Amino acid sequence: MAELSDKEKKVLDLLLEHIYFEIFCIEQGERDKGRLDYSLCSDDDEKQTITTKKVQKFKKRISKCNPIIAGYLNALTTPDPLNTEFEELRENITKNFLLTEYYELFEELVKIDIKDLERYKFESVIESLGYDYKLLKDFVQGVCDVNSYYTYKSFIDIPNDSELNYDKVVKKLNDAFFKLEAFMSGTINDYKHFDFNTAFTELFYFTRKSENYNYENCKRVGQYWGLTDQIRVDYDKTNFENAKAYNNKAFCHDCDVITAIAWHRLEEFISFQTPDEVEEQTRKKSISDLMRPTSINPVIVKVENTNNTENSEKEENPYPRIFTSNKAFDKFNKLLDEFGNTKENLVNYSFVFHRMKRDELIYDDFQKLQFTYFLLKFEINIDRIKPMKEIGKLEYRESIYMKTK
Repeated sequence: MAELSDKEKKVLDLLLEHIYFEIFCIEQGERDKGRLDYSLCSDDDEKQTITTKKVQKFKKRISKCNPIIAGYLNALTTPDPLNTEFEELRENITKNFLLTEYYELFEELVKIDIKDLERYKFESVIESLGYDYKLLKDFVQGVCDVNSYYTYKSFIDIPNDSELNYDKVVKKLNDAFFKLEAFMSGTINDYKHFDFNTAFTELFYFTRKSENYNYENCKRVGQYWGLTDQIRVDYDKTNFENAKAYNNKAFCHDCDVITAIAWHRLEEFISFQTPDEVEEQTRKKSISDLMRPTSINPVIVKVENTNNTENSEKEENPYPRIFTSNKAFDKFNKLLDEFGNTKENLVNYSFVFHRMKRDELIYDDFQKLQFTYFLLKFEINIDRIKPMKEIGKLEYRESIYMKTK
């Protein structure tokens, strides 16, 4: 096939953005369901049983997928001789799917103004042109099923490498985290994918062996969790020097995996808690814990104990877990009126997120991913939050921000 024109590339990118957002939503839903399922388990054996059933379920769904997309999923699951990164392989297969199964639609979309396409729900655009959306929907679901299959399978896979041992697993993990942090800081200029999920499965497996199960190694598992959580926070807040790191797909993919590990495998980390860690978390707290001297003088806050004030706050700030006050939510509403729902949603609301956090109007622990979900309530669809350095036109957006009192 001849090289695509600039307009064709833009249309193809638009299609890919739509598909990736659909994949993102489905995978987040599966992760939330997985967390719920695990939270209802009483012990590790029950979690193992649940995981095994999930692996079997997704394997069965993949085997019974739409025959047309079976070949594409097979290409996604077959070992690649060129060792192409998963994200790149998925993109290549998705492009091939679109340009093969939806080529006539693609040619029609090229003739339409892209701005018109962005105004409507993409499913409606496809069906209004007389094309079946179901095949594309099946493809998206199939890709998600493949990813879920490998994710859950990694939780139960026992390493087959006879030469692998605890020390090698630890060294492998340490080297991987060292390279990731070096790329974050800009010390190195390139980053290659590392399978953190499998490495942690190996770590948990070997740490549980009787010869390795001791205080020092269990403590190390807890320190690894602290490291994954710190990287999660740094990645979410762009709290590292190399802002161009977001252009590296392998880096972004691995940070997303580390975020998922910190959240969704928490129970596995907790199972290695040492007695002193358990005691610190479970011991009864006293007011004396809050009265210990600190370097900051205490601030006396006057609280008016009136039901009217409390009710007013609840009515005016319907999202008290997101916005720090009713005034904060009011400012967000005014910014909604100013920025609206335009083609610049990604940069506008990325700016809103960072700027309101800086002014402590959005809670510090409220994350980028959660904000993208929150925006859906206002029919604002963005796939991620851009780093502040990549937003552009900051003076213009700052002027809008400052005039909303």
